[in-house]
Amino acid sequence: MAAPATSDVIVETITPRLRADVLLRPFQAFDGDDRFIVAVDNRHFVVSPAVAAVLEASRTQSTLGALAERASLRLGFTVSPDLASRVLSEQLLSVLFHASEQRADAACPVRMRQCLVGARTLRPLLAVASKLFTVPAAVVLMVSLGVIEALVAQRAFGSAPESLLGSQVICAAGLTLLGAFVHELGHLAACTRFQATHGGIGVGIYWCMPVVYAEVNGAWMLPRMQRAVVDAGGLYLQCLYVAALGVAYLATGTPFVLEAIVWSHVLMLHTLNPVLKYDGYWLLTDASGTANLHGRISKTAQQVLHAIGRTPGITWPGAQHLALLTAFSGIAMVYVAYVLTVLGGAIGRCASQALYFWTTHAETRAGAWHAIGESALLGLLLVAAALLAVLLARSLTHLGKESRAC
Repeated sequence: MAAPATSDVIVETITPRLRADVLLRPFQAFDGDDRFIVAVDNRHFVVSPAVAAVLEASRTQSTLGALAERASLRLGFTVSPDLASRVLSEQLLSVLFHASEQRADAACPVRMRQCLVGARTLRPLLAVASKLFTVPAAVVLMVSLGVIEALVAQRAFGSAPESLLGSQVICAAGLTLLGAFVHELGHLAACTRFQATHGGIGVGIYWCMPVVYAEVNGAWMLPRMQRAVVDAGGLYLQCLYVAALGVAYLATGTPFVLEAIVWSHVLMLHTLNPVLKYDGYWLLTDASGTANLHGRISKTAQQVLHAIGRTPGITWPGAQHLALLTAFSGIAMVYVAYVLTVLGGAIGRCASQALYFWTTHAETRAGAWHAIGESALLGLLLVAAALLAVLLARSLTHLGKESRAC
């Protein structure tokens, strides 16, 4: 008896069954290349329509031949059993069919995560905060913030700068940290506004830097522009917090409140940069509908360089890709210049002040507190500069190699 042909064996192979909790939704890419989000266990994959059709067809166990036929009917063109077999055997997608032996968040860059406040505890607060996510509320907030910021700047620049005592540095740091929690509340409030599933707020280590994070994986399943609102939701609510600090400073003139406002601005601008995978990265990703933004930027930049060098067969990227590269590069350069200016200037001033108080006023109680405060602030700035340098170096080294996994 002759052995069956290889293709016959493939067609008759029994397929694995897709897990019932796997969700598929359109990704809505900006360049017309329709793709889908596949979500399971807080992990998300961006796949092609063909892969999505094969996965959807595998919700019931059958042979590869029957599965390929169902996928072909869904797509409107032929999907071969061989293609279906390659999709189902892809190691990266095995979690969709089999219980993973690893933690669901193993690929997430935030390590040592610890939830501080659960979603159930935050529910009443988020229900109120979500009402701010309307166009009229946003217009009122932005106009009010602009007026308050102008008044704060006028008062701050019109008076002599004051050195902070150690206790005042601690108070400023506490207010800034509270603003970070408000920021994360903004992301969750946006999820609540659009009825996306979410978790709570926690702390962890992003590669080497301590961070506060919000569990917003449910945002993956939202339409593209609603995902962008979730990305910007943290900064939006933090703007309200900074406006409240500005009112407090205008009413009291307390120096550590002004310092908290300055530090909050630094953190807000820091999270907007697209080089690191913070809010700015995801906002640009979702606003442009680009999966793996770093990978797209890297490929476009290489194509531009080859086009400039007139490499045979290489043409200039399309206008949308060039616009994305320009936006990314412009924001990145402004961010780096901002960090060098602000962080470098702050380190220089703190070093000068700390040296002054330690050498001339350390013998008095007030002078000692000034010296301790300036030294503590200098230490924090130096640590922040070192950690930021490590993160930026790592991001540039791995440009184009990452995927959104958490």
